[in-house]
Amino acid sequence: MVQVLIVAKTKMKTGICLGGLVAGSYRSIRPLPAQGYNHPQNKRIHVGEIWDLTLKEMPKREIAPPHTEDVRVIQEQYLRTVPASKLKAVLLKRVKAPFVHPSALFDGRIQFTQNKKGCVSPAGGLPGYSTGFWRFNQPLHKYEDDGEARYLYFDDDGAQILDVKHKGFDEPPETIPPRALLRFSLARGFSDDPQKRCYLQLSGWFL
Repeated sequence: MVQVLIVAKTKMKTGICLGGLVAGSYRSIRPLPAQGYNHPQNKRIHVGEIWDLTLKEMPKREIAPPHTEDVRVIQEQYLRTVPASKLKAVLLKRVKAPFVHPSALFDGRIQFTQNKKGCVSPAGGLPGYSTGFWRFNQPLHKYEDDGEARYLYFDDDGAQILDVKHKGFDEPPETIPPRALLRFSLARGFSDDPQKRCYLQLSGWFL
């Protein structure tokens, strides 16, 4: 078993997706259930918790960039919780979180649609990972779209650069301040999308 710090819990259509960091190696993983790809929506697991997990690596044939973090969870046991007030400091000692412009996310592979949604695609080159931590020098501003929280990023001159959906469970604030630790992830592509795009989503933040 390995100790894993849960760093993200995001909403999916049919369940939830988890993100974690393995103690010692600080490897970013997406702990999947023993069967399937989504945990049930009522699963009692939260960001900041540390779990003892027995993991099983996915067969190479089932791993395709950018979603290379997938592993199966065979056994699990809750250990303890890191206080929310300490999570940012704990993470900054363990992950790289550079200050970047949105266009530099995921090794600069991010493309922007006409309405400023971020995505990656095979045509533009896929990164070798689908989760990561970054920081912005500008704030993110919330707005509501069909009952979902989205955030806008504006450049120094006031131009809108990014429009990204929040997929976490935390109550979204009106503004996420500059220098906050941001976790972004890439959603799995839609099966009917000929461009096979994986869209950017905001998994969470740490203040």
